[in-house]
Order: sequence, then structure tokens, then C-alpha cells
Amino acid sequence: MACASSGCQTGCCKDEEVKEPIVTLPTNNQNHPNICIKCKSNNGAVACDGGQFCSDCFRNSLYGKFKLAVSSHGMISPSDNILVAFSGGPSSRVALQFVHDMQQKAQKNLDASGDRSLPVFTVGVAFVDEAAISSVSCQEVEQVIQDLQVIVSSLAPPKKELHIAKIENLFFTNSDEGRDRLRELLNSVGDLTGKEDLVLHLRMLFLQKIASENGYSKLVLGSCTSRVACHVISATVKGQGYSLPADIQYVDARSDIPVVFPLRDCLRQELVTLCCIKWFIFSALKF
Repeated sequence: MACASSGCQTGCCKDEEVKEPIVTLPTNNQNHPNICIKCKSNNGAVACDGGQFCSDCFRNSLYGKFKLAVSSHGMISPSDNILVAFSGGPSSRVALQFVHDMQQKAQKNLDASGDRSLPVFTVGVAFVDEAAISSVSCQEVEQVIQDLQVIVSSLAPPKKELHIAKIENLFFTNSDEGRDRLRELLNSVGDLTGKEDLVLHLRMLFLQKIASENGYSKLVLGSCTSRVACHVISATVKGQGYSLPADIQYVDARSDIPVVFPLRDCLRQELVTLCCIKWFIFSALKF
């Protein structure tokens, strides 16, 4: 599915298939022992940046990038209500996991200190079903939604509210009417690029609507370095360079609900590798 599919200038709702050779599986040879260069004790599971890392050190390296982006740019504060835009793809899957890990650590610190003056931020998850305007079958979407429900329910407390919305309900409560009007709108756009930009705009409007109606203060998207690079090229070709600096910053405050990108310094292939070695469930479905 396209953590979004952003997924996404959203990066969250649509993961582009971008391949970077930087992350590869290690090979054993006598000149380069298969030992993690960080902990010096575990066997290396991933080759990255010229060295081999065990699965835990590799995960901690990516989490360090995430945490640095969050703290350096004030993305998440204790009083925030955070909505993670989730598609099931590897980028949004890792974004959800890291936000959850950060929340769980804050909760443990709160329980240990007994000081209730500092709250722990709350987390919700949003999924926008775009099957009405795509070639994806209803059965595939239902499977993704089931996987999503399993993922969210399997996360340790604090509990996270899950919001599942059909894109045809953005402006219409009647799904049939909304689907027909939405398809009519898309058919009025002559070129494929224009349709993709329109769908992206509608998706972001819906995520903003979900966040606003449910009292969330920040919207987290799983856009990574690879996705940002694709957007830079696309926006340059389309002559949208004027808005490009605002599009690729860590925090986009142009909307009513600020949008944050804590994985902006991670490569997509790194996120895919992390999902594989840590057995994080994600979907390859593309809207």
C-alpha cells in the first residue's frame, strides 16, 4: 500500500519504489569478519555505510535519526495529540513504530517518577481508503485494513485510536454519491500527473479533516529522504520550485494542523530492511 500513498509528498500514503544500493546483506569473508562494528559482539545482519550492524544496532541507528529530527525541530511535545498517517507501507510502518516506542518510553518514565505534572502525548492512527479511485480490489483493501487493525492492536499501551476513512466521504456522507462525484472530478483532469497531484491534495485534506475533528495537534507523515528526492525532481520538472523549500522542510506549518516529517533523514531501503529484519508487518499495496 502506498506511511503512507507524501504516502506521499505525504510519503505515507504511497511509497515509491526507489532503490538505493547503500544497504545490502553482509557476506562472510576472512578479511571482513561478520561482526557488528558498533557493539563489537553480535553478528552483523546488515551492511550499511561501509560497515556491518547487528539488527539491534541498525534499528538504534535509525531510531537515533528519528529522535534527533524530533528533538531538533520540536516535532513532539508532552502535551501533543499526535496523528500518524498510515498506509501500511514500510515508511509509515516504521514511523508508527518509532512514535509508539517514544510514547512508551515517556509513559515508563512517568510511571517511574510518579510526577503527574508532565503528561504523555497521545497517539492516533489514520488510514485513508482510496480504493474508490484506484484499480485496487476491495478484497486487497480489506486485507490491508485487517493487517492495520492487527498492527495497532498489538502495540503495547497506551492504546491508540484507529481512524479508517474512505476518500469518497471527504465531501459526501453518501458513499455512492461521493464515489461518482469523485470519479467525475478525476475524469475531468486530462493528464496523469494532474490526477496524481489532485489525489494527493484530496488525501492531505482528508488527513487534516480527521486530525481537526478528533482534536489532534500534529500530523506525522512517513516521508523519507528517498521520497523527498523524488518530490524535488517532480516539483522542479513541473515548475513548482517556488513552493519547494516549504514542501521539504521538517515541519510544514502551512496547514491548520502542522505536518511533521521525523523520518526525513532515513533512506527508504533502510526502512524496508528494518521492517524485514524486525518482522514489522507492512503491505506492498499501491493505490
